[in-house]
Amino acid sequence: MSVSRRLLFALLLVFFSISSVAQATAARGVSGLQNMRARALALNEISVGSGFVHQSSSSSLRHHFGNPVFIRVGLNVSSLAGLRGYRSGLQLALEPFYNTIHGNNKGFETGCGFGARYFHKLTGATNLFLEATVAPMYLGIDSREQGRAGFNFLDQIGLGVQHRLSDQYALFSGYRLRHISHAGIVDRPNSGINSGAFIAGISYSF
Repeated sequence: MSVSRRLLFALLLVFFSISSVAQATAARGVSGLQNMRARALALNEISVGSGFVHQSSSSSLRHHFGNPVFIRVGLNVSSLAGLRGYRSGLQLALEPFYNTIHGNNKGFETGCGFGARYFHKLTGATNLFLEATVAPMYLGIDSREQGRAGFNFLDQIGLGVQHRLSDQYALFSGYRLRHISHAGIVDRPNSGINSGAFIAGISYSF
């Protein structure tokens, strides 16, 4: 079993353990979702996901592909942003990740993203979301654009859909545009690496 599959399996175990504890807690009082709406700032979602990364045709890594594995923690800030209805919402997000790279050379990316996700209700159970994150990260493969393996930033913007299976569980999928560079803060080439990623996963709302 590959590193990414082992990591995804471990994250799924953690995810379902946390959601089971949260469900038991909610059953003893006010539901997690109602409690989240009552507060201006609250941890309200944990997600686990994976996907497929393809490189730009002009990249020196164009014959490589990646498999991201990530856990995403969402912090509700809708009230602070003035979004008080049920049609839209805003989260701050923390997203640690480990991405395996496959191709002529093998490597990995690892880091932690910080960003935001905006939700807009399409139907009763389906939300559209827009997101953006910035992640300090380690790129574990040499490239023409970034030189030797080392520190970089991963910037991502994305669009996706989340479909609720229940008050707690939801499935999501989306597409992200990715850009890797180090902003000139280290002494290595910095042409930048562009790529795209299809992602999908499951989330639990408190």
